[in-house]
Amino acid sequence: MPLSNLIGNPEAKLAIEKMVAASAVPSTLLFYGPDGVGKSAFALALAEQLMGPKSSFKLKARSHPDLHMLSPEGKSGTHKIESIRKLLDEAALPPYEAPVKVFVIENAHQMLPTSSNALLKILEEPFSHSYFVLLTDSLDSILPTIVSRCRKISFFPIPQAEIEKLLEERWNKSSQEARRIAFLSHGSLAKAKQLSDHPKIAWKEPLITLLSLHLPRDYPQMGKILGELEGLFDSEEEAEVSNFLNQIDLLLEEIVMWYRDLHLLREGVATEYLYHLDHLESLRLALSQKVPPLEVVLEQMATARLALHRSVHLRSSLEHFFLAL
Repeated sequence: MPLSNLIGNPEAKLAIEKMVAASAVPSTLLFYGPDGVGKSAFALALAEQLMGPKSSFKLKARSHPDLHMLSPEGKSGTHKIESIRKLLDEAALPPYEAPVKVFVIENAHQMLPTSSNALLKILEEPFSHSYFVLLTDSLDSILPTIVSRCRKISFFPIPQAEIEKLLEERWNKSSQEARRIAFLSHGSLAKAKQLSDHPKIAWKEPLITLLSLHLPRDYPQMGKILGELEGLFDSEEEAEVSNFLNQIDLLLEEIVMWYRDLHLLREGVATEYLYHLDHLESLRLALSQKVPPLEVVLEQMATARLALHRSVHLRSSLEHFFLAL
């Protein structure tokens, strides 16, 4: 897709267009910013600029022999040293069809230390026919020596109005549907598409029931619901690990937004700003309980996220989270 057709991040678009126009695209770029705001789409658009319009169809299908997309692997969701070495061997070979090769490393912050050091070697002495684009939402987690060798381009959430327009024009949503999905997506095109394609998420209702419990009084019921949630996520993990991790992060975000909504309600903020607006009555009932400070919620959520990304069982991680509040 041409850069001009991409949604949002005009500063990033302008920076890339200037580099391409001046034939001054560096061999290594680092796109950093929140998940779902278009970093992968911009990387593919840049690849098309570098490879030429004849490559457009295969790039869109991600089937071009000179495009290499590297994603984290396994339950740990990391870039293993074997994958990086294979990538480096490929980078040393000449292009097959296009004038250059483009390597896109998604979630670059998930590289193991050994993988980072292996990649660093080729970044120090790049091949003239190979370009690397690293994507991350956690810049501080990437080896500083890698960051220092990259041309950094920052990405930001997409304005709600732009997402609404896209939902109406491209995904045929009504203006009301588009407004709601855009609000819930929080600037993420990926999340907007997910909500548009799958408005009913299997784990959403059990999660709301869980969040509405009175703890520790309802501890037995909590165990039952956590078991149900774990069953839903176990089937997701068997289907696709990367989607499993995305769903985990989405679930954790839903939990954080629940407590954010409780604080907004307690402060008398207009209900239209609530994330869980469709569960307003449950939120109001939950206000009868003690509402933990948001900083405590975020601290415990960071612990839960780390545990889940390290393959700790969902039930154990969430049970620890709720009991620690």
